[in-house]
Formats: sequence, structure tokens, C-alpha cells
Amino acid sequence: MRIGIIGINHKSASLPLRERLSHEATHLFGPFHIPYAHFSSILLSTCNRTEIYFHSEDLAATHIYLLNVIREHVHEEFEHCVYSYFGKDCFLHLAKVTAGFDSALVGETEIQGQVKRAYENTHSMHALPHELHFLFQKCLKIGKEIRTQIGCFHPLPSIEHLVVQVGQRVVHDLSQTRILFVGLSEINLKILKYLKQVGASSLSLCNRSESRALSFAQQEGLSWLPWNRLHLWPSYDFVIFGTRSPKTIAYREDIVPESPCKLVVDLGLPRNVDPKVATSLTLFNIDQLHRTAGRKSLEKAAEWAHLETHVIVHAVKKQVFLFHSKNRHDREESHSLFFSCKFT
Repeated sequence: MRIGIIGINHKSASLPLRERLSHEATHLFGPFHIPYAHFSSILLSTCNRTEIYFHSEDLAATHIYLLNVIREHVHEEFEHCVYSYFGKDCFLHLAKVTAGFDSALVGETEIQGQVKRAYENTHSMHALPHELHFLFQKCLKIGKEIRTQIGCFHPLPSIEHLVVQVGQRVVHDLSQTRILFVGLSEINLKILKYLKQVGASSLSLCNRSESRALSFAQQEGLSWLPWNRLHLWPSYDFVIFGTRSPKTIAYREDIVPESPCKLVVDLGLPRNVDPKVATSLTLFNIDQLHRTAGRKSLEKAAEWAHLETHVIVHAVKKQVFLFHSKNRHDREESHSLFFSCKFT
């Protein structure tokens, strides 16, 4: 299989470096990039990872080329944080990622949708080779099948549980807390649903695109804060940022002495909130939030490591075997057709 990956994730790189590489990689290799002549690629960029999956006739040369392109735009040292896989090892890595085995919160489900969107968005903009189609389609299938097979192994805790736990620790009674959601992202919707379940009722929404968000706010009984008044976010007790903004949208200068805000959770990458905000209130970025999972997360990782060995490796071996078998069959058919035409 002529496929490879270059990537960094939450285990190999700091949040600031992931921010920087995510920004540059999106510009260079995202769905809207100008196609490269000698290779095809799909960019997977989330709050935990930035990974470039690629196909070419010369994987080693393309690997070197990609690193050189990144070096031209990222001036910090990053090579020591990069991992690379090729062929079946690349396949195994994406399968683990898609199934949630490689997540900061082991077993989380958001990554399945993120992988699917990365594939579909790129496919809609560029012609992709068979190997990349096969890689992503089969890894998405493996991820779905594994979640069905091992449904009893629920991820613990989920991101929404962590946000609520932090909220209860800092602001205590969530039922009496004015909470603002900035961004109508998938993760914000999950947190919103869970907060309602635990009794939070004073909920507001602010989103750059107003049409869809206004309709959602009315449907869910949420208050609405127009985007041009986002600077008023410190007037809420608890604020959760989860947008795809490429730049900072909340600043320490927004905070005035009488601001009631006690807690901000920033789920964005790049970060939505200026880190200096932490000098005035409690601020959690995505990495800090993951660390609150502590020992329970480590126990869950150990539990899933056993499943990785016995379930996912077998599934990947099966798909790689099918890929090579089909390719061999196609070559034999082409060979037979060539000779039948030649001597007819």
C-alpha cells in the first residue's frame, strides 16, 4: 500500500505547537489547497492532532518533501514531535485513531465524525487515488464495527462530563449559573445537552453565523447573544468556547472589575481565548481539561490496550489482506485481457 502519514498529537506535542502546525497545515494541505503534482493527501486536524495522510509513487521522497514544506512555514523546532508511518502501519494508526484508541479521552466518539468529515471534504474538492479511498473507508468501517462490538466499554469520562465536573468544582451550583456557549460546534452541543440533564437552565448562545444558531436557540429555549456583542462574554458566570475560529476571539481586556465570570473552558484549536485571561479567572484549555481525568483515564487506557491487541489489529490485518488480494486479482485479469487481445 503506497500510503503514509506525518503527524503530531496530544502525546507528542504541546498545545502551542499543535496550534501552529494546525494553522499552517490547514493552509498548505486542507481541502481548499491547490493540488500537488506528485502526491495526494488528506488532512486530519482536530484539537488533539494534525495528521497528513498521503499517497505517492515514492513515499520516502514525498515524506522528505512534506517535512521541508512544513519547515518553510513553521520556524519552531517540531521534528522531535513528529511521528511517521507507512503502508500497513499507517493503516493501523488511522484505524486506532478512528476507533478512539489514540484519543486523549480513550474511546471518545467525536473522532469518528471528524475523520469522516476530513475524508469527505477532501474528496468533494479533489480526485483521490484508490489507496486513500480504501484507507479512509475501511478505517471508518472498522471504527464503527469496533464501537458496536465493544459497546460495553464506555469511555470514561467523556469531554462533557469533564466540563461539568470542572463547572461544579469552580462555580458549584450549575442550576443557578449563567452559562454562555460560544460556537455551535458538535462538542458544544453535547455539553449543552448534558448540562441540561444536570439541571442547568440559564443557558445562552453566541455564534458567528446567526441564521442557524437563532433557530437552534429558539428551539432549545436558549437566550441569544449577537456575535457583535461577544466582548460581553465576561458578564456570564461560566463561558464555554468551542469555535473553529483561526484566531483569538476573547481577550483579558474584555474583563472589567465587576465582571461576574469565574470560569472559562476553551475547547478550540487554535485556542479561542487569550491565555492571559487566566490571570483574572479560572481558565481551562483542552489539554488542561483532559488532565483532570487523571487516574480514571489511565485505567480506561489500559483496559482498551487489551482490546487494541485482540480486536483492532485483527480487523486491520483482514482489510490489508483484502486490499492485496483484490489488487493481485485485478492485475491477473489485466494480464489475461492483454494476452487475449494480443493474440486474437
